[in-house]
Amino acid sequence: MKFKVSEDVDAPASIVWTRFTDFSGIEAEATGRGAELSRVGNWSEPAIGRSWRGSVTVRGRVRPLASEITALDAPDRCVIATTIGGMEALYELTFLELRPDMTRVQVVLDLSANTLSARLALQTMKLARGRVMQRLQGYLARQGNLAEDDYRRSRA
Repeated sequence: MKFKVSEDVDAPASIVWTRFTDFSGIEAEATGRGAELSRVGNWSEPAIGRSWRGSVTVRGRVRPLASEITALDAPDRCVIATTIGGMEALYELTFLELRPDMTRVQVVLDLSANTLSARLALQTMKLARGRVMQRLQGYLARQGNLAEDDYRRSRA
């Protein structure tokens, strides 16, 4: 199942890239939502092959989580492959410079199930597709607003 959302951000691609690939902030947000994450190898700079391990509660059960950066082409594209229990997720961020001061961010979340319980979770997500899309769009808008704020501060 694929979810695809995009947002136009009034900031240069380099600033948008920096904001959207701030993995410390992403980790903090995930931890605030109940996930337990830790970086494998205690890395500080993102690169292909860098990964996380942890757990997250899905449908009332704690499930193991493993994520890895599989593509990192600054400032154009970032892909993160994640396994949560029996579900595979491919999270792809694409950055397209529309103008020197405007960037389109596109997120594609591709989910697939390997187990029966993961298939049931996907079925539930299909039924709640609109809500999932709203959450993705909200995340994009929040990060986009932060990137725009960063850009405004850098110009002042």
